[in-house]
Amino acid sequence: MQVYLVTFGSRGDVHPLLGLGQALQARGHAASVLTNPVFGAEVAAAGLGFVPVGTEQDYRDTLAHPKLWHPVDGLGVLWRYLLRPALQPTLVSLERLCRRGGDDAPLVLASPLAMGARIAQESLGLRLVSLYTAPSLLRSVADPLTIGRWTVPKPVPSWARHGLWHLLDRTRLDPLVRPALTLLRAARSLPPLPRHGLFDRWLHAPRGGLALFPSWFARHAPDWPVPVQEGDFPLYDEPAATLEHAPQAGSLQVFLDAGPAPVVFMPGSARQDAAGFFRAAIAACRRLGLRAVLLGPDAPAHGAAPSEACWSAPYVPFAQLLPRARALVHHGGIGSCAQALRAGLPQLLWPQAYDQHDNALRLEALGVALRLPGPTPDAASLARQLGRLLRSADVAIACRRHAAALQGPRLDAACAWLETMA
Repeated sequence: MQVYLVTFGSRGDVHPLLGLGQALQARGHAASVLTNPVFGAEVAAAGLGFVPVGTEQDYRDTLAHPKLWHPVDGLGVLWRYLLRPALQPTLVSLERLCRRGGDDAPLVLASPLAMGARIAQESLGLRLVSLYTAPSLLRSVADPLTIGRWTVPKPVPSWARHGLWHLLDRTRLDPLVRPALTLLRAARSLPPLPRHGLFDRWLHAPRGGLALFPSWFARHAPDWPVPVQEGDFPLYDEPAATLEHAPQAGSLQVFLDAGPAPVVFMPGSARQDAAGFFRAAIAACRRLGLRAVLLGPDAPAHGAAPSEACWSAPYVPFAQLLPRARALVHHGGIGSCAQALRAGLPQLLWPQAYDQHDNALRLEALGVALRLPGPTPDAASLARQLGRLLRSADVAIACRRHAAALQGPRLDAACAWLETMA
């Protein structure tokens, strides 16, 4: 079976699909990834086929935009600079690939935000399954309910929650995406979009979707928009050869061997405006007498002498680092959450936008994490919360319990279900 996996975003969006693609290939299927060309080398290193969609400039423009991490306006940035430019190229690529495939119809697995795949399903009759890397991609009025950075209190009734979603659609989301979708569908002689329900219904594959998270992380909600098959975190680790030959691999190992396990600070692999976060992290670790690893495009002076208490780099694969860390302080992206859960690490969260606030609430409910207060953490609050996290025996117990649930193979059931969908 030929499988095409489609997604757009940062490493946290791409890596879960690499893990799923590898699991499918291990079962004898051919898997290719359609995403931005900036990830071409990583897809190839995973041993999967690669179909570039869009341009690297699209990705760079998205990351450089000052409002990318705004809790509401960030959605507009993501659409205008990354998702909308990929809309037609995704559709055209799938049309070409399906024509080339002849009678063997492929299975397309796509993020619901890769809307070109949804139009291709309508115009070509593709076998499409939506992939949900995070629970927030499945709209619901059930708790926990977050909209932007705001959490809807539990006493708010369901009719009011429906009203909040409707208001967001009518004022923000529909006007943003409907014009481009309408033009592209009209060019394929497809019927008009429904007046309502674009995001809570049309966006999702009619046949259903696959949750790329376990049920203990997010329970099935009765009002999810389509039937959803329970899955698991498709954790992806870079090949060993890639880790060994990374430019910073040697100095990191020297640093890790030179002292106690460090706290890892990573505000997001795509975040380029976190200098203040890193300054607060260094100061907090000095107060607590901890060593630190700082990861991000604007992390300060890369590297460290073995005797120093801080080491930094633009990026390090978590498989190389987290097993030797003491805690992870991060933005709450689903990929980082899953990697830290597997490593059994306490997590201190600094959520900003997208799925991050919802993920943070779920990790807190599991007992493995705390959140930083306010939009910009200072050294005092960071040190206070980090100290609480590391001193908590209950957090340590919860981390060990959930790490045990993520050991060994986990994707066989999900792959078997996908085979039935084909």
